[in-house]
Amino acid sequence: MNLSNTTARGADFFGNRKALVYGTTSYTYRELNDRVNKVANYLRGLGISTDDRVAIYLTNRPEWIMLYYGIIRIGAAVVCISAAYKSLELEHLIDDSQSSLLITSEELCPNIPERDKFTHLKDVLILQEDDILASLCEKEGGERERVAPVDCAPDDVCVILYTGGTTGIPKGAMLTHQNLLYTSQNVCYHEGMVPDDGLLCFMPLNHVFAGCHIMNSCFYSCATLVLHKSFEMDEIVASIGTNKVTRFYAVPTVYIRLLNNPECHRHLASIRYCFSAATSMPSEIVRQWKDTFGLSIHEAYGMTETSSMVTFNHIYRHKVGSVGTPAGVVEVRIVDGDGKEVPQGESGEIIIRGPNVMKGYFNRPEETAAAMEHGWLRSGDVGRLDEEGYLYIVDRIKDMIISGGLNVYPTEVEEVLYTHEAVEECGVAGTPHEEYGEAVTAFIRLKEGRTVTEEELIRFCKEKMASYKAPKKVIFMEELPKTPQGKILKRELKTYRHGLPNR
Repeated sequence: MNLSNTTARGADFFGNRKALVYGTTSYTYRELNDRVNKVANYLRGLGISTDDRVAIYLTNRPEWIMLYYGIIRIGAAVVCISAAYKSLELEHLIDDSQSSLLITSEELCPNIPERDKFTHLKDVLILQEDDILASLCEKEGGERERVAPVDCAPDDVCVILYTGGTTGIPKGAMLTHQNLLYTSQNVCYHEGMVPDDGLLCFMPLNHVFAGCHIMNSCFYSCATLVLHKSFEMDEIVASIGTNKVTRFYAVPTVYIRLLNNPECHRHLASIRYCFSAATSMPSEIVRQWKDTFGLSIHEAYGMTETSSMVTFNHIYRHKVGSVGTPAGVVEVRIVDGDGKEVPQGESGEIIIRGPNVMKGYFNRPEETAAAMEHGWLRSGDVGRLDEEGYLYIVDRIKDMIISGGLNVYPTEVEEVLYTHEAVEECGVAGTPHEEYGEAVTAFIRLKEGRTVTEEELIRFCKEKMASYKAPKKVIFMEELPKTPQGKILKRELKTYRHGLPNR
């Protein structure tokens, strides 16, 4: 078993089909697999083996993918590091993962600490300065290199993805070959992915959404991956038409921006499937998208520790507001604080069991034991199951606001705010309050040309929900703080006290 078999299989079955498109350059499955072999042979010559971990610290680019599968092909584990990380964050992750090799680019070199800061790191390779790595994207022919993928055990660690960086010290989730292959198969089956599809990817590849859900599944199905460094509206819209993209993967922020840019709508005609991840999609945005384009925005529930997909909101029976039913053989339960299953329809913590669940956190046995009990992963998310087994995400346990002794879930308030015609984007968090302990506070980015006052928004919410849930304060902002994946940072919102002048 080896995850990199996907590119080898693509070369065998669809050798001349486009596997990867980046700007004006493209690679067939045969060309991509040749470069994966080239990486594998080179790293093996450097002494990298099954006991090693190799860190990739790069922005989205073709070499990222070639390196990823090349490392995996020889049985080593990939450590995925966000290109947004700076020196101290990088130092922690390299040391924590005990990586023996770091691969990066010239633009990111200034962030790399002095070599004596690391305990296990043996070498740093820079793409532009290394003859072999610099030649990966060259298109000239030559004798093909062949490397037989190392036959790994199902529970051998394949990739280490870091999670928890927005709430504390990042932990390395150990994802195995079985985890990632199962998730790829699960995504392809439930989403109906086929070789003729073109998948757009502008999310960072180091993240579970882009790396596991989009990239791995794309190559598993022998489809075409249209890769971009990041989201640039004009570039992305043009790429959809030029490359005849059929599958659009994004986060709620991107869908909101596209909805509010009517000029781009006619360029999205090739898209026949839409998917959103990273954070809950407001139901109002799903309805607006359906009204505008005639397409549902499908959602799944997943996390880094589950290699992505846990549930899927089905193509044939899509329920707005839900994240679907358990996908494949994955099991989901809702439990109370004592770990006992709650009655159907009641809220509690989501726990998960299945072949997609991580092996554990690297070198963190105590955190692993706290997260995994009797084979079940504790998600830290609050959810409920309806009578048909569809899962609804209520909120993160740690994001819950206790205001005047009453529990308020930010997502519930955000859903109401998104129905206001002036609100383009919002986040709700608890801020300190002398009387209530925490005050429900809404952080709002308005649609261009629209105005509304704090008092009007508070009154709007009180008309649609219990008064104690309505915001006690509204802060207007030009932009909301987000992770590189587009998830609003609730922890940072709690530190804001002032925004734009009252509207």
